Formats: sequence, C-alpha cells, structure tokens
Amino acid sequence: MNSLTADDRTQVTREATAEYWKHIIPIVQIAFAIHVLLLGLFLIVDLPVMWVTNAASVMAYIACLMAIKRRLYRCAGMLICIEIIAHAAIATWRLGWDSNFHLYVFCIVPIIAFGFHSSPVRRGCLSAAVLIVTVGGYLMRNKVPVVSISENVQDLFGAANALTATALLLHATALSVRFNLSMHMNLYHSAHRDSLTNLYTRRRVLQRLRQLGGGRREIPTALVLIDIDHFKQINDQHGHDMGDVVLQQVADVIARCVRTADIAARWGGEEFLVLMPNTTFEEARLIAERILMRISEQAGEIRQVSLTLTATLAVAILKDGEAFRDALNRADQRLYEGKQEGRNRVMLAE
Repeated sequence: MNSLTADDRTQVTREATAEYWKHIIPIVQIAFAIHVLLLGLFLIVDLPVMWVTNAASVMAYIACLMAIKRRLYRCAGMLICIEIIAHAAIATWRLGWDSNFHLYVFCIVPIIAFGFHSSPVRRGCLSAAVLIVTVGGYLMRNKVPVVSISENVQDLFGAANALTATALLLHATALSVRFNLSMHMNLYHSAHRDSLTNLYTRRRVLQRLRQLGGGRREIPTALVLIDIDHFKQINDQHGHDMGDVVLQQVADVIARCVRTADIAARWGGEEFLVLMPNTTFEEARLIAERILMRISEQAGEIRQVSLTLTATLAVAILKDGEAFRDALNRADQRLYEGKQEGRNRVMLAE
C-alpha cells in the first residue's frame, strides 16, 4: 500500500528529477561540444542544410543548459529530445541511412523514460518519433536522394557516428545506473540512520540480527546498552538545543570507539545500543569501558561550555538459543541497577 500523499509524491519526484539531471549534465555538455564540432565540419565541406541545422542545435543546447540551471527540467528534456530527433531525421534525409545519424535517437531513450514518466502523451509522442526516424529512415534508405558526397566521406560519417552514439549511450546508461544507486543509497541512509546523530536506527539492528541467524549463536554476539546520566536535567537547565548537541557528541564518541563490524544505534531518546557480532564478553566489556571513559573526557566539551557528562552502560552476551529481546531485557535491568548504584559505570549482565 502506497502511504505517500500527493504532496509527498510531488516532493519525491522533484528531488529525484533534480538528482537525475545532476547526473545527466555531462551528457548534455558532451552533446553540445559534438554539435559545435559538427557545425565547423559542415561549414568546411559546405553543406548549408547541415550547418544551419547544427547552428540551431548549438543554440538549442545552450538553451537546454540554461533551463537546467534554472531547474526547468521538463523544458530541458523536451529541448534535447526534439533537437536529437529533428537532427537525426534531417541528417538521415540529407546524408543517407549509412551516415548513422539515426543512432543518436537511442541516447534519449532514458530521458524520455524518466523525464516524461508522468506525461504519457508526451512520452508516447516522443517514442513514436524515435520509431519513425529509425524504422522510417531504414525503409526509405534507398528511395530518398541524398547529398552528393563521396562514399569515403559517408563511411567516415558512419563510423564516427556509430562510435560516438554508442559511446554516449554507454555513458548515459552508466550515469543512469549511478543515479539509481545514489537514490537507493539515500533511501537506505534515510531508513537506517538517525537524522540527529547519524547512528543506525533500531531497524538496522534488527536487520543485522536476522542476518546473524535469529536465535542460533554459533559465534558470540554481544550488546552494549548506553544511557546518558541526568539527561533531563541537561534539557531543563540548558535547553533542548543543547540536549541535541550532547546527543550528537555522545554518538560521535560511540562511533569512534566501536569497530567497523559493529552496529552503533540510537535506541531511543538518550539511550544507545551497540551490537557486536563475533565478540566475546570480555572484548565487549573493554569497548564499553573505553566508551565510558571517552564520554566523560570528551563529550561534555560543547561550544565553550563544559558539562559534567557521564553515562551508565550495561554489557550482555546473547546466549546460545536466546532471543535478542531476552538479552536486551537483562542488559536493561542491569542498566537500571547501575543507575540505582550511582551511575557512571559499566554493568555486566552475565
């Protein structure tokens, strides 16, 4: 079920479109350079129809780059598509099918698919135009008189256009894949990272536990539960903005103390959790001791304001066949006892 509202979908589409065109700009710049070169070439060989066409194409790409700069992405997409389709049609008509100018229309297929996904009429018209240029050009290849150019020149055009169009299509495809991966990375980050502390969320911890095999503990898995002492007093005395900074400082300390394979997460409020796969109880205890020391030494130095900041931690190991929730409850109970005993310590939930 799609729970996004119309405004949400509009915002997502706007952001995705801006990100897509950020990746496509190099293709537009390359195409602009190619048309400048073709303009000079057609002026040299004295083909009026072609150099006038390329002059118009150069102007179209300048307008396209200006439209992108102003975030007029649909206008930019339409300019590119019309220019390439028209240019391919005219060049095929004047220089013949073997000049391979029709191959350039395949480079705009990704732009048609993405840029006009919400405009089926425009997408259909542009797709039909691509088919007309390619299929129609092929069917009419021997029926339309072409400009009198030597066979060697036509072969040169054919080879150069085949190489350039294929290279552009490969590059455009690679950029589209990069855009797709970038969007997935951003979505993954949004879904699994806490927006304030940049630590992982509960979802990532539970996902990692599933990857580790649920209740089967062939290798030891440890967890460290961390709670900032007297955090409510910090909010009351210094304000919630200072409280947010404290959370960020503590999160930064935790991130620097844990290992690459560990999952450090904001568990809720001022509470953090570190999941440590393939870790013995003693190793987890040492890391917890290091976190405790670093929090008291470093996390309280904020904006030239020195806070006395401490935390209470609890270390637990997931026993063979034990559910994560049970181990978490054991750690939470020991954490509560640590609070009762005076805070600022590491409790062991053995």
